[in-house]
Amino acid sequence: MQKTIKYFMWGYQEHFRFSLKYDTEKVLEKIGLYGVDFEVLLVGVPSSDFESIYPICIEPEDGKWDLKIFGSLIEDIKKEIENHPLKNMFYSNDKQAMKDKPENIRKDSVSIAVKKSLLQYDEDNDLESYVGLSTLVEGYYVVPIIQIPKEVFQKYPKLDKKTFRDRNLPQGSLSLIEAVLKTLLGNASKLLKTENPGRGRSGIEVREVVRSAADNFMYTPSIAIYEKYAFTNLFETLNLISSLFYEGVHSLGKMIISSPEHASIILSLEFQDPVPISKTRWVRKVLEMSSEKFSLIADNEFIYGLGNLAADYDFSDQNIFIVEFLDHYYWQISCGDMILLQSHYNEPRLYADTGQEELLLDNLNRLYPYTTHNEKQNILNLVLILTNLNRGSMLVISEDAETEVKRLAKLGTPIKPVLLTPDLLEQVSGIDGTVMIDPKGVCFGIGIILDGDAMPECTPSRGSRYNSGVRYVYPTENKKRLAVIVSDDKTVDIVPRLRPMISLSAIEHNISLLENATLENYHQPRNWIDDNRFYFNEKQCVRVNDALGRIESSKSEVGQIRFITQRLSPNKDMNSSYLIE
Repeated sequence: MQKTIKYFMWGYQEHFRFSLKYDTEKVLEKIGLYGVDFEVLLVGVPSSDFESIYPICIEPEDGKWDLKIFGSLIEDIKKEIENHPLKNMFYSNDKQAMKDKPENIRKDSVSIAVKKSLLQYDEDNDLESYVGLSTLVEGYYVVPIIQIPKEVFQKYPKLDKKTFRDRNLPQGSLSLIEAVLKTLLGNASKLLKTENPGRGRSGIEVREVVRSAADNFMYTPSIAIYEKYAFTNLFETLNLISSLFYEGVHSLGKMIISSPEHASIILSLEFQDPVPISKTRWVRKVLEMSSEKFSLIADNEFIYGLGNLAADYDFSDQNIFIVEFLDHYYWQISCGDMILLQSHYNEPRLYADTGQEELLLDNLNRLYPYTTHNEKQNILNLVLILTNLNRGSMLVISEDAETEVKRLAKLGTPIKPVLLTPDLLEQVSGIDGTVMIDPKGVCFGIGIILDGDAMPECTPSRGSRYNSGVRYVYPTENKKRLAVIVSDDKTVDIVPRLRPMISLSAIEHNISLLENATLENYHQPRNWIDDNRFYFNEKQCVRVNDALGRIESSKSEVGQIRFITQRLSPNKDMNSSYLIE
């Protein structure tokens, strides 16, 4: 299907936006955020010496973002340029910096003005817009934007350090989510400088984006403590400390990151000479002295001794952070009740336990709707027991549990069928292998070694238990299987992770819009359908393809640029469990 670009900036603008959206989804999933209903858009403003039909261009041009949002943008940019703090800056020994200053001011002013233009839209739609630095592309200053629902920050709260915004200080990220979005937008602005941005894949490495974001985020505690920039890479330093053994024992202990002069810090034992935090083997040695009662007292440069917090300390001032070393190469940092980041084997992510019970119950309802409330509750209790045990384990729920245990009898211990209880599970999960039950909670085997071929969902960054569960669960066609995998690092994974449910009425509404659309107004339903093509059955695919064929055959103006869009076909994995009436 060909597409006409009305608000044309450059030939690959749609490809660029799709690429940024794809990268954003993969990066959010990497830190543990699945199914987030985020949006990506581009806003372009023509340069002063470039003639354009439209003073503002937007991608996508599907009408979701009314151009009235940016009605005063051109005037706002002029005001930002006039009042920019760099305007009176003079670089006495850097001629190139002085030469680049006007362009840098303009690029920054465009982004600031776009951000301000979106404030009311964000407020009305419960969103938060993250705006990248504008970049000149074929005569347009193009601004990449990622919009994320505010509800995400209710589930994963961020810091509220006003000093980052009110003083002339480095702009510390207030959460890992914010840090990854800033990193993605920074990469997007760099890619916009390349020739024909969007023509090829971005080529970003998801893991490196997340680690870079974690590096940047972990400067935030240092800025919060001293309100100045810190030069210690705290993320790298804590990873090194957590990776070290001391006399054969892995890292366990606690560190309080604060100014040692803070009124709520009680130093019980003070070193004569503070230990540099960069001396990781030395720090690992003194970490051995920490306990439930005493923590290491540190800032971003030194370990000062052993101590604790005053009992009446209120974390709301966000000047003190707690680092807990939980296991080998496994640590987390928190501020009060907010767990800000966890890192296991140098893989940063959000706190893993949030929402697992709700996700599990949703999967049980959709995969096994015939089970009773009590049966589902029993399975929830079984999973709760597994997550509280201090060891890795796996529970597989399978419609063909009985026949599968017989097939795998030589790779485990079949038992006479018995309703599995939490107390019984606690005993039998101590041996290697998987506990296998049916959807009603009846157990047929323990210590089962699962088989299966390598799958695209497998990942080398996870352990053998996780990948074993993925290999076993994903290939099934007729029999529905679900694995709950508890890793040694206490991470809980539910496999498979089902796609979100979608409204049948929304599907019909957008098909109807497309069927009645023209070449000028079909963009919005077409984009919605393209984003949700998984959910369409055979008849709906035919209706969509017929509508696209009609629109494709309509006349267009000479010189209009169009792109090819893949036609719909039914997905073999789609079924009624994904639909809400």
